[in-house]
Amino acid sequence: MSFGLSSCESKKRYSDYNESDFYEVQGFIESAIPTSDPFDSPTEKDIRFKYFLDRDNPISGMENDLEMFEAKTGFPLIVLVHKDDENISFYGRVGILENLNNKEKEFLSEHIKNQMELIDQTESK
Repeated sequence: MSFGLSSCESKKRYSDYNESDFYEVQGFIESAIPTSDPFDSPTEKDIRFKYFLDRDNPISGMENDLEMFEAKTGFPLIVLVHKDDENISFYGRVGILENLNNKEKEFLSEHIKNQMELIDQTESK
């Protein structure tokens, strides 16, 4: 399992915590762009993501300089959230949790449908 290197709200890294300090929530990748350093690997990216999708205002997170080949804009993401501070989060892995609630399922279903429409529009040009 791949883990991120920095928190969205602090300079601490995932490795600065205990694995048991976190729980998993569903999210999605808002953007995954190559880093601005021309000497970085093409798989090294700056990632922006949303999580707590069942809320009226999901939380935004970000991590920079992640070595993540599988990270692509629009992909569903499992986010690691600190048990004591939900603003401390890390990129967990691409995927969908098995225990989604109805609101999360609805959100992801609509999100994936919109992503597929974007792909169809791009291919038809």
